[in-house]
Amino acid sequence: MRAGDSFKDKVAAWRGDAQVSGKITDDAGKGVPEAKVTFIFTKSNDGFFATTKKNGEFSAKDIKAGEWRIQVDASNFITVRQTLTISDSKNAPLAVTLKRDNSPELLTKAEALYKGGQNAEARAEYMQVLEAHPDLTGINRAIAYTYGREGHHPEALKYLDLALAANPNDVILLQLAAASAMQVSDYPRAMGYLSKIDEATLDDPAVLADAAVNLINKNRTADAITVLDRVIGRFPAAADPYYYRGFAKLQAGKNADAKADLEKYLSLAPPAAPQVAQAKDLLAKIK
Repeated sequence: MRAGDSFKDKVAAWRGDAQVSGKITDDAGKGVPEAKVTFIFTKSNDGFFATTKKNGEFSAKDIKAGEWRIQVDASNFITVRQTLTISDSKNAPLAVTLKRDNSPELLTKAEALYKGGQNAEARAEYMQVLEAHPDLTGINRAIAYTYGREGHHPEALKYLDLALAANPNDVILLQLAAASAMQVSDYPRAMGYLSKIDEATLDDPAVLADAAVNLINKNRTADAITVLDRVIGRFPAAADPYYYRGFAKLQAGKNADAKADLEKYLSLAPPAAPQVAQAKDLLAKIK
């Protein structure tokens, strides 16, 4: 196919007098038909594509000499990317071998292993998929889950950060990252994750309230109060956050504020709520 098959509708900056040909084969040496070979001229960041024939061969004519980026895509094969230097004189044929993409089978196997509690084995399958498809950033989430289950929180955080790079506002990822950061006692980092959760978008106070309880259990009273202030501001009619904040304020020695929160909790909570008895006991001890 000639290099005239441009994907940019303008006078192409990559046109010239050079040419290159090649063949795309599978790992058994058989030509891959209908593979799409995309050429990007590095200097102008535009280019064209060619499609392989039945025997896997292709050619590109009337192109400039210089540095090019090549991408080869074919159905059921892993995408290949590489750089290529094309000269004005005769160029050696480009030979690219594609590997079969068994990612769907690997993902199915990984999910089954994960559900069966075989975290390391599931992770190995996920890693193979990610190696073949680095653009599938959601796999980082799955890998993080396997590490989290094993209690390897530093590794879990590494993959949670990679997943968050692609989905920075994902509430579940931010929750998990905050919890893992607390497990390694990196509280500023945990608070950083929590600060990125927009409480205005939440439908359930537990998203942040559970994190606050975790902070209380870690004796991070001031941090817990900061989070609970946000929860109560968003969900002023929810009872439990007042109980947690009252408890935290007692820990901080703010008895008057604690009393107000505990009384507010009792005014909102059903009589049979789990913390009603504890709230009454705490109020009785406040002087």
